[in-house]
Amino acid sequence: MGTRAANNRSSVFQSTTDGRWYGFVTMGTKPDGSADRRKRSGRTQAEVTRKVRELERLRDENAKVAAGRSPRLSEWLEDWLKASALRVRPSSLYGYTTDVRAHISPAIGKHRVSDLEPEHVEYLYTVLLAKGLNVGTVHHVRRTLNKALNDAVRRQRIPRNPVTLAHTPRYDAPEIDPLTVAEARTLVAAAHDEPNGVAFMLAISLGLRRGEVLGLSWADIDLERGQLRVRQQLERRRWRHGCDDPERCDEKPAKCPERRDGGLVLAEPKTRQSRRTLPLPPQLVEALLQHRLAQRKARIYAGSEWHEQGLVFTTVTGRPIDPRDHSVHWVQFLERAGVRPARLHDARHTAATLLLVQGVDQRVVMDMLGWTSPTMTARYQHVVPGLVEEANRRMSELLWDDASASQPDITL
Repeated sequence: MGTRAANNRSSVFQSTTDGRWYGFVTMGTKPDGSADRRKRSGRTQAEVTRKVRELERLRDENAKVAAGRSPRLSEWLEDWLKASALRVRPSSLYGYTTDVRAHISPAIGKHRVSDLEPEHVEYLYTVLLAKGLNVGTVHHVRRTLNKALNDAVRRQRIPRNPVTLAHTPRYDAPEIDPLTVAEARTLVAAAHDEPNGVAFMLAISLGLRRGEVLGLSWADIDLERGQLRVRQQLERRRWRHGCDDPERCDEKPAKCPERRDGGLVLAEPKTRQSRRTLPLPPQLVEALLQHRLAQRKARIYAGSEWHEQGLVFTTVTGRPIDPRDHSVHWVQFLERAGVRPARLHDARHTAATLLLVQGVDQRVVMDMLGWTSPTMTARYQHVVPGLVEEANRRMSELLWDDASASQPDITL
């Protein structure tokens, strides 16, 4: 029968109670500073000694091994969601939470994280497609699971990420369908007579996102210098329970009497590239001047009902415009202008397309649109045949310029 070892040393001994052998290994310290002692058991001394030596090897190689059995995937994902809340935007966290609780955990959440195989991930895809989810949604679920398991790899909970080895359903990104030049000109002209129509002008001409437009404040616009600064965006966040016991609250978060963290919120842009300064064409400067004058009149008319927040685009009482209402306004605006139906985001695609057609350098387009990856511009190449035509024209001028042809430079 073995004896207990001194502090910070491994020990192997036989229990006088049940006759089994037990081993303890000091792996280090826990997050709270207490000693991290791991226990292994077996029927024989040799079996336990082997388990103890394996733990010692992992400890000496500085490899982290979670105490006890590997957690089930559903448990790991819930812990991952809590950690993600510290570093991601509320909208991203909501998407992760939906993917985890509605799709991943019900399908494969009972598997131990250490036992996950690519086949389990492929089974998840099969289940989701059988439920009628589109391939785009399945890919969103894949990205969430991939992020979570990448963290498990980084923390040395598993040796490799099975998501990267699993076959993924083929996904073709939706075709970009920008407005034509004629349609864009029609809308810009019609926007002059539309309430908050300048917001649509900014989307078409500068490619601002919906939240960026609605989050603009007058402090972000320098009409004298003709510049606009994107530094915040308006977004709608989902409400959270504010009560002490959400599980016993009879209401959904949005109806909770002490709800918090929801509603329309001004937030920083998602990426560093999204924070940018753009020049304003003279026509936009004039349109913004007229818009500011109209807003001052609306403030006088609203009187005490006006809620001043310094925003460029507001309701008739100065409050922020709900992004969903702005999208509905866009659809109605297109119908009144006699232009085919299109998404509000297509106005941003239109700005990108028009810039590329005019031969603007792709790096400049990236900066203006606030893109983070050059692959974004590649998506537009097939919808701007003008780029090919312009390239051919320039090549013709270079190789078959008339002036050069009249005086050939021939060396014998």
